[in-house]
Amino acid sequence: MKSFLRGMLFGVGIGLLVAPMRGEEMRRLVSERLQELRGYLPENEQLNQYVQQVSDRVSQASGNLSDLAQQATSKVRDTGSQLGNLGQQATSTVRQTGQDVAGTTKQTVKSATQNTSTSTSQSAPFPSAYPNYTNPETRPNTGS
Repeated sequence: MKSFLRGMLFGVGIGLLVAPMRGEEMRRLVSERLQELRGYLPENEQLNQYVQQVSDRVSQASGNLSDLAQQATSKVRDTGSQLGNLGQQATSTVRQTGQDVAGTTKQTVKSATQNTSTSTSQSAPFPSAYPNYTNPETRPNTGS
């Protein structure tokens, strides 16, 4: 800490020795330079026109962006609605197809069951080579 204070005092002393002019003169010179630079800046009226033009363009751009955002939102909503409708149609079609397949399968099984029971009640699935022969196992029992 002690060495810091020494360094700071040493720097201030050298600055005072090397300074080209007094504080008053320096302030006057800086003030003149600022006045000169202000001359290069546009007048307040002209500056106000620039500000107005920029603000008009910014508001126009924000309006355009707002319109585009609304269009995009509408498009997304419409697309979502269409996808929902397509999903419902697909679900309905799949459900109906499943019901049709189930009904067809039930009819096929029922038909096959009836054909099987009808074919087992007949004596043979093909014509007999011995039409006069009666199988004792299939002959009705007459009580003999």
